[in-house]
Amino acid sequence: MRKIAAISVVIGIAASPSHSFTVEDMWGEFDAASLTYDEKRFLQISLAFEGTYTALMDGAWGKGSQRSLEEWAVRNDLDLPVENWEVVLLATGGLERFEAQGWEQRYFEPMDMSFAVPAGQMQAQPSSDAFLNYAHTASSLRYSLTIGDLPQVTQIHNYALGSALAISTPYTLRRDAVQITSVEQPEGKLLYVRSDLRRGGWSTIVLSVLTGDRHLLNAVSGSIAKGRPAPFDLPTGGKIATGIGSMATILKELEDDKADGGADALTMERGMTVPPAAPVTPQQPVVAAPQPMPAAPAEPTKTGNGTGFVVSAEGHLLTNAHVVEGCESLEVAGHPVQVLSVDEGFDLALLGGAPLSADVAAFAPRPASLNADITVAGYPLNGLLSGLNVTRGSVTGLKGLGGDATTMQISAPVQPGNSGGPAVDSSGRVVGVVVAKLDAKRVADATGDIPQNVNFAIRGEIAKLFLFQNGVEPVIAEDLAQPLDPVETARHLDQVTRLVECFGTVR
Repeated sequence: MRKIAAISVVIGIAASPSHSFTVEDMWGEFDAASLTYDEKRFLQISLAFEGTYTALMDGAWGKGSQRSLEEWAVRNDLDLPVENWEVVLLATGGLERFEAQGWEQRYFEPMDMSFAVPAGQMQAQPSSDAFLNYAHTASSLRYSLTIGDLPQVTQIHNYALGSALAISTPYTLRRDAVQITSVEQPEGKLLYVRSDLRRGGWSTIVLSVLTGDRHLLNAVSGSIAKGRPAPFDLPTGGKIATGIGSMATILKELEDDKADGGADALTMERGMTVPPAAPVTPQQPVVAAPQPMPAAPAEPTKTGNGTGFVVSAEGHLLTNAHVVEGCESLEVAGHPVQVLSVDEGFDLALLGGAPLSADVAAFAPRPASLNADITVAGYPLNGLLSGLNVTRGSVTGLKGLGGDATTMQISAPVQPGNSGGPAVDSSGRVVGVVVAKLDAKRVADATGDIPQNVNFAIRGEIAKLFLFQNGVEPVIAEDLAQPLDPVETARHLDQVTRLVECFGTVR
């Protein structure tokens, strides 16, 4: 049983099972009319962070909000119409971002204005003229704040208009108590200026980003409000908060359905490899070679291995549940490690006690896109092959077998022993955890055709959720990250990927 309610502790939400959605409710079509103002407003800023919502976070769910939600669903290869469980998934991602980067709606008293800031990653910059300047340390987002008179406001907005690309179309709004200018500038920059007539004069907020961070500009600009609006919170006992608590039951039923509906074509390779004397083939679930019955109790012996990767500086490793299944003891680099938590539904396990590491795998802040480059690292066929093995491919499907939304399909070759290894994007950020490969022989027997490189990874969002549930805060990489040279990617993976060895008593 997944401990999804544990994430509620991390994000400050008390899930109430007595108000949880039933299975039928969670798979029903989403209707915003059943949500509160706070819930709808939180979904709006979550969609803005995802890059599909560009309006004010006003808690009014109209056609624009619904279109943004549907666009988000299509981008993530989810079916339409949008269902309640998908909205819960969206909100969970928003909560994760708020927690990781410290986003909050902050009131600036001298300006009598409020707007969203990444308080956990906000850094003051040197002042310039009449402006106070701040930077988001994990992106190109910059804030400049000032209070002045109408001539100064006019000058600022005229400057913004004058900086626009000649081929672009600036957006302007001019009213008695508010002025807005939004322009596209040379060198891939975006500039947004808003001035409001408040009690101390004209309060002006200037936002700038590179085009790759457009979603951050949309989120912050849409959050700007006069005075002190409500914070971006999900109400305790609300439908979304309790939906997070009930997601465990839904996902458990999905896993059960998959097991009953033809998932036998999926070889869940157990991450185990035999001692060198035993021959193996890539399509076999590899197990230890039979041993004679000992006359006396046998000492634990190595029965197989899998892969794990470092997710905290305190010695936590993430791997698959099936890698540790049946192990009497586990070792990493010759050190004993303990199983702290296992989730058989997600097929994930958290290990503790590994040697401390200064290098920690960082997760991508966004899901992997279809056809994105991907690199997989692990220890396949250990005993026959030596050392870390790195393969490359792409994301070939955003869902797993039978439309499973917790996994994605990848073309990077994997073998028994790769289970639990990291799947990273072109910037070396974790986007998945290797879990399975399609049984080519079984599919060929059924269809007459041999599938090529059909492999699966648990989606990074699920892995991050599992870590949150178990008190480990995943490291989230910068949203704007430069691609790494393939050799540098392999070097990075070598620093964070570990061989997980399983021991048991063979009788």
